[in-house]
Amino acid sequence: MPLESPALPAGEDVNSSLTISAGETFTQAMTGRTPRPERIGENTQGAFSDFLWRKLPNGWSFALPNERFLTRDGTSFDVTGIPSHLSVPGVLSDEELNGDRDTSFAKALSYLANQRRR
Repeated sequence: MPLESPALPAGEDVNSSLTISAGETFTQAMTGRTPRPERIGENTQGAFSDFLWRKLPNGWSFALPNERFLTRDGTSFDVTGIPSHLSVPGVLSDEELNGDRDTSFAKALSYLANQRRR
C-alpha cells in the first residue's frame, strides 16, 4: 500500500544513464510513493543487482546477477532501467559537462516553479 504524505510535496527525481545500484533502488522505491515524484532526465542504467563471480576450470571468469528488484506489481527494470516521465536526452554528456550545464536539473527547477504556480 503506498504511503500517503499529504504534508510533503511530490518532488523530483533526476536521473541519467549513470544512475545505478542504490540510486536505482531509491528511484524504484519512490515509484510507490503518493504523491508520485516526477522522474526527470534519462532512463536509469538498469543495473540493480550485485554480481556473483565464478571462475571456470580453464581460468575464465563470469558473473551472474544474484538478486531481483521488483516493484509491488512485479515489474523489473533490470537492463531497461527506470524510465523518466520528463525525458531530457544527453544528461551528463561530455558536451554538458564541458559547458558547465545540467539540463535535467534546469528542467527539474522549471517543473517545480510551474507546480508552485498551480
